[in-house]
Amino acid sequence: MKKRNSIFIIIALVVFTGLTTFSASFLEFDYDFENFFPQNDPDLEYFLEYRETFENDNDYVLIAIGSEQGIFNAEFLTKANRFTQDLEKLKHVKGVVSPTNIKTPIINSFGAIEVPVLHLNNPKKLLQDSIKISQSEEFTKTLFSSDLTSICIVVNNTQIITKKASDELLTDIETLIKQYKFTKLHYAGKIRGQKTYLTKMKFELALFLSISALLIIVFLFISFRSFYGIIVPLTTVFIAIIGVLGIMQITGKSLDVMSTLLPTILFVVGMSDAVHILNRYLEELRAGKEKIAAIKTTFKEVGLATFFTSITTAVGFITLISVPIQPMQDFGIYSAIGVLLAFVIAITFLPATLSLLKKPKIVTKNAKQLFWNKVLSKSFIYVLKNQKKIIAGYALIMLVSVVGVFQLQIDYKLLEDLAEDNPLQQDFRFFENNYSGIRPFEMAIYTKDSSSIFDYENMLALNQIETYLYDNYEAGFILSPVSIVKAFNKATHSGNSAYFKIPTTEVKYKKLIKKLNRFNIANKLKKLVNKEGSVARFTGKMDDIGSKLVKQKNIEFDTFFTTISNKKIAYKMTGTALLVDKNNEFLATNMILGLSIAFLLIALIIGIIFKSFKMALLSLLPNVVPLAFIGGLMGYLGTNINMSTSIIFTIAFGIAVDDTIHFLSKFKIESNKDKSLLYSLKRTYLSTGKAIIITTLILCGGFISLIFSDFKSTFLIGTYVGLILFAAAITDLLLLPILLIKANNNNLS
Repeated sequence: MKKRNSIFIIIALVVFTGLTTFSASFLEFDYDFENFFPQNDPDLEYFLEYRETFENDNDYVLIAIGSEQGIFNAEFLTKANRFTQDLEKLKHVKGVVSPTNIKTPIINSFGAIEVPVLHLNNPKKLLQDSIKISQSEEFTKTLFSSDLTSICIVVNNTQIITKKASDELLTDIETLIKQYKFTKLHYAGKIRGQKTYLTKMKFELALFLSISALLIIVFLFISFRSFYGIIVPLTTVFIAIIGVLGIMQITGKSLDVMSTLLPTILFVVGMSDAVHILNRYLEELRAGKEKIAAIKTTFKEVGLATFFTSITTAVGFITLISVPIQPMQDFGIYSAIGVLLAFVIAITFLPATLSLLKKPKIVTKNAKQLFWNKVLSKSFIYVLKNQKKIIAGYALIMLVSVVGVFQLQIDYKLLEDLAEDNPLQQDFRFFENNYSGIRPFEMAIYTKDSSSIFDYENMLALNQIETYLYDNYEAGFILSPVSIVKAFNKATHSGNSAYFKIPTTEVKYKKLIKKLNRFNIANKLKKLVNKEGSVARFTGKMDDIGSKLVKQKNIEFDTFFTTISNKKIAYKMTGTALLVDKNNEFLATNMILGLSIAFLLIALIIGIIFKSFKMALLSLLPNVVPLAFIGGLMGYLGTNINMSTSIIFTIAFGIAVDDTIHFLSKFKIESNKDKSLLYSLKRTYLSTGKAIIITTLILCGGFISLIFSDFKSTFLIGTYVGLILFAAAITDLLLLPILLIKANNNNLS
């Protein structure tokens, strides 16, 4: 390469890096789990229409407060009331429901009066209030904890709140919380969850890159012990990372919980390309070639193989566009762009830099005395002598792994990503243990004919359904037309809790409905019944028991529903939690399909490149074993398949196959020199073995950095992808040579 061309390339890359760095500086973080809903899905379309009629099911914040002196304490309740009033004044708050501001109606022949649930200004009545509350099923585990040691304040925020407004509201709420200094405090909600995830995402993005860089620098120093071996590969990869981040910002993409993994993945994948190229360059110099000749030979042989590996890795990522979930598609697209960009930079920046820099000092020891040659020679001899044992060992691994794979379960919890000692997770558990949980529950009941939800027969069926939801489905804090009618019946009987029920006869019920209509409770019902009176909303909360158990409960509910004698009504489960569950199951069940697509595309590409079915088959076999092994390990360890773990295999396969391609590419070059099979294989083994080991250590080191994440999903991706890559490298060095011997002896083609 001419010096002028090299300088031009360096200048062009400097300009590119400057522009993309400027663009990347404006890149924003975002975490909206609704982006993970499946696109063009009938359940999603139904839910979007449903919340237009009623409201969104997770635009709220629950705040539980308590006092060492007890909650039925005048001083505490007065303080809680001031806190409630201050919450009502906050921007983006639509309303606040608190034990200190709710009142129960009492209806008699003289009209209606509203009696406060808690008599804040009359301490003598608080004891009586506490007794009534403990006997009222509509209050316990809703606004009062089950053990009556805390009260719950429900802050309803603006519907479909934006990220900016969400951050503003959370800041205001937390400022108020600090001012009031409650001795017992727990709070949870979507706006807090989003902020928690975003804060950790920002921190972990820098953390992962720092740890990866440190580990990789150590590996590079041990492997090359030169300026070339550290600075040049690092510079190459950082240009690629900055480039793809800049492209993301230009195209309007924000960093989310998936794309925060992108820089780390590109760092280790791009480093693999640079190491393969640099290792071959140093080998050519060691063989006595001049600098320019060594560069030409390196990029003629390894450059082509690196192009193949970049294509196959990009294909592995790009198959994620088959998943109809936007963040997954974006992750696949930008990862593929990043991989190809890393290749382009490697084949331009590296030769330009190497041609301008001085020729490095090369170790002049006899090749047989070199450490790597010694180790790899012994390893190669071991493989040749133990072919049957190795094949039998891998057969046994496959058998045991398949058994483990069939033990994999599909399950997901809304906050399973967070560790149990995380403050948000602890507050989440508090609401599960003391209230009705925080997982949204939504269900629509609709009439199949022209009848109204308020017809007596229909109301009895709805009451039967609500009872089942409380007793069997284990939902709580349920609001529905049934609860409104029950509360109104109680109000007409002087607030007697014994009458919190549907009237026992149709005559009494019709009289109650007439009274109900006279008092015009349309405002209370508009969030629970549509204008036509044909659809009723059941909304509540429940423990985050996991998608597997929820699915089982839905099956059991469907069986129960068939036992209802009223056949004029039907139901449909809906809500954000259901969509998250469905999305999780969809991703998990389509994992095999996505992986199969990656297998076929990569095999096709390799078959075309090498013009050989044999090479295509040999590229897949050594990489299927590690995938099966880790799948089996996940099954035995009880790791569930969900949104995060379902992409482990696709990511790992696209990367792991790279070393196999480098091995096969070198083997083809050596075979074309008219040497014997074993000689060609040995030359391939010694030449690519070092690069395979180094790149695997780098890849594993990069992914292992993810184990420091507070997110369980990120931890699992780092652990299992690292293990797959490690197992794949060992398989390339143990099993692949034997497969090549068997294939060539049998003349497969």
